Amino acid sequence: MDQGEIESMKRCYRKQLLSKLLFEGDGDKEEAACSIVQFWKALPLKDCVCLIKEAWESVPEHTFKRSWRKLAPYLENVDQSHESGSATVIELNGLLKRIPGCGNCEEDDVSSWLDCDANDA
Repeated sequence: MDQGEIESMKRCYRKQLLSKLLFEGDGDKEEAACSIVQFWKALPLKDCVCLIKEAWESVPEHTFKRSWRKLAPYLENVDQSHESGSATVIELNGLLKRIPGCGNCEEDDVSSWLDCDANDA
């Protein structure tokens, strides 16, 4: 099977983490790096599991249909549309620019972060 649904879920999860950091952070630019580290350390596992659940539920149906093409190529009716990853990169880059201390992130940095585990087994 294609791993598109896992990639889509991970992108949504990372977007939710950045949103949580942005909206629950204190916004103080002087202590931005320290507060980001504190945020990650203080993030409860229960919240992470809830974010993963929400991310999994947000994967579009056509992504699941498309993932079956390798196992069942005879299914002609499978949605052939492609989900745009660039829209996610632009949206995440916008979130990052709003987080104190992360204003100099570029779209290539966001793409690298999103694809950091693309080659993992």
